[in-house]
Amino acid sequence: MKGSFKLLPLLLIVAVLSFSLRLTEVFTGISNLSGTAFAESKKDKSDDHDMDKKHDKADKKKKKPKKKDDHDDGVEVVDDEESAKTPKWRDASDSDFDSSQIKMELFEDLSKRRSDLDKYEKDLHMREALLKATEQELGRKYQELEKLRKEIEELLNDQSEEEEKRVARLVKIYEGMKPKDAARIFDTLDLDVLIAVISRMSERKVSPVMAAMNPERVRTITIMLVDQKKLPVLR
Repeated sequence: MKGSFKLLPLLLIVAVLSFSLRLTEVFTGISNLSGTAFAESKKDKSDDHDMDKKHDKADKKKKKPKKKDDHDDGVEVVDDEESAKTPKWRDASDSDFDSSQIKMELFEDLSKRRSDLDKYEKDLHMREALLKATEQELGRKYQELEKLRKEIEELLNDQSEEEEKRVARLVKIYEGMKPKDAARIFDTLDLDVLIAVISRMSERKVSPVMAAMNPERVRTITIMLVDQKKLPVLR
């Protein structure tokens, strides 16, 4: 019994301490809850106050009277910010006029370019026609010259044949003459004719004739014969 009486006070003390701790925790929780609620209430009030201030400022801006210039008769002065945001008034007729003017200038420019192109094209056609006519004229002239060349060649051939026949007859005549008589005639003949005759005579017949001729004349004939052999033969 004495042992149980000793435990009873200890139990009471423990119970009192537990109850005290429990009561302290309860008060602490209530304090925290009240502080949180107060902070949230204060935050809500602050937000409401800020919103009220913004609305008041907006209302003041709306209700703020616009300034008037003393020298203007009832003309309202617009703030720089509002004037920058507000687009300048432009009459629809002005825009139509500008558009019409631009279209007119563009049309005139295109018309001028078209006229220049037509003129350039006309010049090209004219030059092309002139070149074509020139080519035709040159072709006609070439054909005429070609025909004339052939006629001249035919005449030269005919003349050459006739000349050969005449020279051959002269060669026979001079070969049949006495050397002194032939030499006397050769001293007076034209050099071209003389060269043509002597170049066709046999060496046996022409040697005594040249021996009887004027030495200066013989020297000239000799030089001309040598130069003639150097010339290319035309065919």
